[in-house]
Amino acid sequence: MSSADTATTAAAPSSGRSAVWGWRVWMIILGVLIAAGLGTWIYQLMQGLQITNMRGNVIWGLYIITFMFFVGLSAGGLIIASAGRLFAGERYKPIARLALVEAAIAIFIAALLIIPDLGHLEHIFNLVIHAHWMSPMIWDFLVVIIYLVISVVYLWLYTRRDHAARGSWMALGTKDHSAAARASDEKVTYWYAWLALPAAILVHSFTAWIFGLQISRGFWYQAIMAPLFISSALVSGLALVIILAMVTRRRGKASFDDGLLSSIGRLLAIFIAVEAFFVFCEVLAAYFPGVASDPSRQLLTGRYAPGFYFEVIAGLVIPFVMLLFARWRAHRWVIVVASVLALLGIFVHRANVIVIGLGKAPMQLAPGTPLGTPTASGSSFEVNSVYFPSGWEFLIVIGALALATMLFTLAIRYIPLKESSETY
Repeated sequence: MSSADTATTAAAPSSGRSAVWGWRVWMIILGVLIAAGLGTWIYQLMQGLQITNMRGNVIWGLYIITFMFFVGLSAGGLIIASAGRLFAGERYKPIARLALVEAAIAIFIAALLIIPDLGHLEHIFNLVIHAHWMSPMIWDFLVVIIYLVISVVYLWLYTRRDHAARGSWMALGTKDHSAAARASDEKVTYWYAWLALPAAILVHSFTAWIFGLQISRGFWYQAIMAPLFISSALVSGLALVIILAMVTRRRGKASFDDGLLSSIGRLLAIFIAVEAFFVFCEVLAAYFPGVASDPSRQLLTGRYAPGFYFEVIAGLVIPFVMLLFARWRAHRWVIVVASVLALLGIFVHRANVIVIGLGKAPMQLAPGTPLGTPTASGSSFEVNSVYFPSGWEFLIVIGALALATMLFTLAIRYIPLKESSETY
């Protein structure tokens, strides 16, 4: 054996040990962040929601902003997986499982984020025991649970035959590996996609209707709210799938060529263009000369204007231009950067929906009506409220993000994201 062969052989175990230690350190870091978020939530249970900066008009904050964002990520991921299965044939097959993993994890985290926003655990039971069935919030609560089950079952249907080949318990009795059995599985996933696709559209529509059906909030009370939420879900869901696809391919857990990456980059550009059109329609209706409302002024020229212009310029215009030309999409880093910007832009859009919609009381209140937020003069009466999350809120959300990252890390390790030749 040559000296070069000896060095290569010696380096291989060392590289393997480094990978194991790197994985362990990564999981420890995520575990610490999750523990910090869990500890903060326990502290919030003891102290109450007063440790947050939700006051007066602003009854929803970072928890619901992130909840909306994760519901959109999940809906977008499942729409991409289901629509690809139904209408694109084999084209998007290499990323279908990845999109399903993203959808399942995102909706699980979204469901968890409802809990800290409720303040006390008994409020969860009150949602069921004293449910007001005409409330879109109850509709959303139920459809999130149903959607979580649909996402997990869909992922299992796609991967159970690979789990059977590995002898994993997740195969759940899948023993028949004949061509007829595989054809039957393919038919099942095809018809299941017809169930999953409208479920993904509905889950984010119900979230949108929580806002769009509140007649007292002019900034929210718009028929375009549900289509706008769906379009933003497609942008954020596909952007995250692209980012995760690059991570998994780098780790050798996914296999696709740069042609597919360019194709889904072009699809993301189309979704961004549709989102930009809906945002324009929303702003035009809210800010038409002579009828501009206070929330719309806050959006374009007020305290929240920087967020809106970040959403439009960094989250829509720049990524659209980056993805517009095929020669630019030939560079992987261009597609990834555009996806990151689009993802950030949608998160800022979610924040704008909440803080601007809740920033002003729904009607001009009489002097002396307490809203709980002191003014600069020291009075305890305030019609306009300004919101920025407290450090405690950030810690809980960071813990939720760390949990999502840990679940995806485990999914990469234990869920077969590559489709074997034995699988449809």
